[in-house]
Amino acid sequence: MPVMSIIACRILEDEIFHVISSENAFDYLFVTDTKEAHGLIRRLRKGDIPYTSVPSEKIADMIRQTKGSGKYDIIRRICKKKLTEEGLVVVVHILELRLHRDLTLLRRGVYTTLEEMSAYSDGILLFYGLCGNSLQNIEKDLSHILCPIYLLRDAQNNRVDDCISIALGGNRKYEEAFKACRGKGTLFFTPMWASNWKDMGAPGNKQEDMTTVHDSFKRHHISRIVKIERNMEYDPSFEQNMNKFAEIFGLEITSVPGTSEIVERCYSDAKNAIKGKYK
Repeated sequence: MPVMSIIACRILEDEIFHVISSENAFDYLFVTDTKEAHGLIRRLRKGDIPYTSVPSEKIADMIRQTKGSGKYDIIRRICKKKLTEEGLVVVVHILELRLHRDLTLLRRGVYTTLEEMSAYSDGILLFYGLCGNSLQNIEKDLSHILCPIYLLRDAQNNRVDDCISIALGGNRKYEEAFKACRGKGTLFFTPMWASNWKDMGAPGNKQEDMTTVHDSFKRHHISRIVKIERNMEYDPSFEQNMNKFAEIFGLEITSVPGTSEIVERCYSDAKNAIKGKYK
C-alpha cells in the first residue's frame, strides 16, 4: 500500500482540509499530533472524517513496520479495516508558523522534515510556495532523496509564490490582482491569515506594538485589505477577523474571488502518480 505524505504550513489548513475531505481522497489518514495540527484535527472530528493522530516522533517507525513481513498489522489494528494494495495511506505533518519569521529557519525546517518523512513515504506533496524564494532550490538541494517530491504549481506549471498565489489561482492571477490595486497599498487575506497574522511574527496587543504596525503601514502606504473568498469550508470567523483587523489599523476592505483549483489538481496528480507505482 503506497504512503503519500503531506508537509504543510498551517496557513494552508483550509486547503489541506478541503482536499483530504473530498471523496476518495485517501483510504487511511494519519495526522502527526502536534500543536500546529490541532485546528485540522478539530475539523476532521467535526466532519466525522476518520483519522489517527500519532506523535511525530513515533509515526516513522509505525509506517516503516507496515512495510515489513507483517506490513499492515499495525495500521489494521488502528484503523480496524482490511487493507489492500490499491489503498492509499496519507500522512499529514503541519509545520510551525514561527518558521516564517526567518527564511533560513523555514528552509531548514522544511528540508529536515522532508528528509525524515522520505524514509517511509512513496511520495511527498509539499504545501508551500516559494516563500520569499527560501524554497526555490529545493529540488536541487534535495536531489539525493529518492522519494519523489511534488510541488504546488499553477496552470502554467510555475511554482506558486506563496499562500496568496495559491488562493488566487496562480502567479499570473496574483500579478493581475496587484495591478488592479495599483495606487493603494494592499494586503491580501485568506481566512487563516486573518486568524493567525500575529503568529506570523507580527506584534502582539501591546500599545507600542500596534503603534509600530501603524507606522509601518503608513510608511508603506497600506490602506486596504483584500478578502479572498473561495467556495470551500473555512473559518466562520473570517468576516469578524477581517473587520477587527481593518478597524484596528484603519483600513478599507474589498473582496476578490479565489479558487481551490491548484491544490485540488496538485493533490490529485500526486496521488495518482504515487498510486500508479503499485499498479
